[in-house]
Amino acid sequence: MKINKAAIHAHSGKYIQIENTKAFVYEKGNGEPVVCFHGVPASSFLYRNVIDQLATKGFRGISFDLLGLGLSDRPTDFTYTWTNLGEWSAKVIDQLGIDEFHIVIHDIGGPIGAEVISRIPNRVLSVTILNTLLTNLDHFKKPFPMFLYEKKGIGELVNRLTTPFFFKKLMQARGVNKKESFGIEEARAYIHFLNGSDQGQSFLNIMRSFEATSQKEQLYIQSLRRLNVPMQIIWGTNDKGLTLEKYGTPLKKALGIKRLFMTPGAHFLQEDYAEEITEYISDLIKK
Repeated sequence: MKINKAAIHAHSGKYIQIENTKAFVYEKGNGEPVVCFHGVPASSFLYRNVIDQLATKGFRGISFDLLGLGLSDRPTDFTYTWTNLGEWSAKVIDQLGIDEFHIVIHDIGGPIGAEVISRIPNRVLSVTILNTLLTNLDHFKKPFPMFLYEKKGIGELVNRLTTPFFFKKLMQARGVNKKESFGIEEARAYIHFLNGSDQGQSFLNIMRSFEATSQKEQLYIQSLRRLNVPMQIIWGTNDKGLTLEKYGTPLKKALGIKRLFMTPGAHFLQEDYAEEITEYISDLIKK
């Protein structure tokens, strides 16, 4: 019997209005808010297990789909830069009635989350960093196969030809460590939330609007260093694109972070190690 995990996730969340756009929010639990930022090609679905685990530990776990991804709106007149997505995300946090919060960032949710931090630093209580890109930005090159999406025409073709079976194989090869935990139904959900109502065009616009510059890196690192809050890094060491050596270790040094935890996970370590990630987050907050 097939389990439609995309439908289950959609029915478990809610929509909120952000000016003239709608944001899809997946949240559970009560207590101190923990806001989890996803990247590409993902959505709040990536954090479903982390959010559930946070709720059982007495926190309010929250993840919302970035504009242009998942079930959030996909306006054609929006410029999908990290700057604009960060500004929009800060408005989502306000609309959710969140004052102070803990933040978890991953993938381009790192730069976007750092944009949020640069705007409302006094409201951040702690920072947990998963595999992301905040250093070496001016030398950043999209790993395979993500670089294909920035090419006009090629990105549209690749997106159109990607089937759940192919996506499952790709994730099992590069995205997850425990192959048995990511099956065809998970792949269907990812593609459903990626394509959305515009056949993935907003996703392609995001992929073509990276602000990977030294100026942005300086903003992000300075914004994080100015925070007087606990920080930690949790890294999936089998990530072939955002490696620990090139992105994790330099970030640890740049921010002076002492807590660095390594898992054998790949890039989407939330799929394999939700329980471990949640334990580290809980421990950081309690300490």
